[in-house]
Amino acid sequence: MRYVAIAFCTAALTACPALADAQSDADTGTPATAPVAAPSQFTFSGYLAGSFDDFDTTPALRAFDTRKRGFVFNQAAATFAFLPTSGFGGQVTMIGGEDAKAIRLTETWPTPGHGSPYDLYNAFVQYATGPVTVMAGKYSTLAGAEVTSPASDSLVSRSLLFTMMEPLTHTGVRAVYAVSPTLTLTAGVNNGWNFSSAPSGAGQSLELGASGGIGAAFTYSAALYRGDSPLYGGNPTGALQLIDLVANFKLGPTLALGANADLLSKQGAASAGGTGHTNGLALYATWTPDAKWQAALRGEAIDDKDGMITGIAGNTLQEASIAGSYFPTPSLRLSLELRRDHSARPYFIESGQQQRSQTSIEAQAVYSF
Repeated sequence: MRYVAIAFCTAALTACPALADAQSDADTGTPATAPVAAPSQFTFSGYLAGSFDDFDTTPALRAFDTRKRGFVFNQAAATFAFLPTSGFGGQVTMIGGEDAKAIRLTETWPTPGHGSPYDLYNAFVQYATGPVTVMAGKYSTLAGAEVTSPASDSLVSRSLLFTMMEPLTHTGVRAVYAVSPTLTLTAGVNNGWNFSSAPSGAGQSLELGASGGIGAAFTYSAALYRGDSPLYGGNPTGALQLIDLVANFKLGPTLALGANADLLSKQGAASAGGTGHTNGLALYATWTPDAKWQAALRGEAIDDKDGMITGIAGNTLQEASIAGSYFPTPSLRLSLELRRDHSARPYFIESGQQQRSQTSIEAQAVYSF
């Protein structure tokens, strides 16, 4: 995998969890970027998700979609949490299913054969006092507009930025300081990119974040990750850095817009041995006319200048998705998504032949409890 320079987008797109409630997701049950403001009692929640996928090529550039055609049990997740606003608390989230295999592989790279269908996605303790919360263990990343939980994203598939350029979880220590209702600061030290334990030769990564908003009308987050990493090619101990920016706008009671920009760089990843760069942009739009129906769009582009994503220097990627969801009950969501991916250089494979595009149709059911 490799790099990118800057992307422009094609469409306005999906409601990610950030569009809904500032990256509060069913994976973690808590905002990743703010002190937990949950009641001082034990809580239990979870979801079940399954889908039917149909691709015209061998699935590629997808975080979780790996089957060309057929039914998939995506995830079963359960979260146990005791997160008081003052004093000690903790949380454990367990995920099972096909998606858990992909998550587990990212956490144990480069060791093969660790695609377990179960993943301990979150497991942390915390101490909160006044505006400060300190966490230790395994927790969700600050980066990105989308999350692992299918119960919290408005499209079925995940963006190209999701896992292609962004981490999912971190293991380490994180401190959060709520400066004001409009600004929360975060700092932490982690075992690199997704890793439950740092791979040989890799050090720890610095984590810095800022988030906030103005009521429900506007929310934002910014995150910086930097540390030596073997990922994305080049120097196996070269510094890998991600700058992630997310902004969400709620335009009235039914329409939400969002944007997610990623600037990724890695020492030694350029063709001449210099610092490689990758830029990506995703745009989102979600229309929710009532409690029963929702429509979501996503458009994104990546300039894979140094081949970090596709292994083809000078390549560019675009993706557009549209999805409709129906809620028979508040706990059940039925979704149908049409998506098309495009690569400037032939990248996708069908019957042994390289193709420039990939089209998929996915139907998904998600039950939350």
